[in-house]
Amino acid sequence: MRSVPFEFVSGLATEFSAVECCWRESERSFTGYVAEVWFAQLPSAFAAKWAAVVGYQVRVRCVSAGPARFAVSVPVTVPQGSIRLSGGQRGGRV
Repeated sequence: MRSVPFEFVSGLATEFSAVECCWRESERSFTGYVAEVWFAQLPSAFAAKWAAVVGYQVRVRCVSAGPARFAVSVPVTVPQGSIRLSGGQRGGRV
């Protein structure tokens, strides 16, 4: 899998009318972070475009709580300076 910057995901989400796009830490992501992209309608076009551009698929979830009905989690790298990691945390250096 390729590391994809959050800014790329955010721009693509805007292009496909996402309700909200934010990033969070994730223990399951190979990058340590995911972008949570929320859609009011099933985001089939977003998922297809994503797979075509980056070469792997994303899972679309139907959720009962959140800013919209459908959510997609995408592994991302976060912008430099957005977070500070120290020793002992994921990605930190001792």
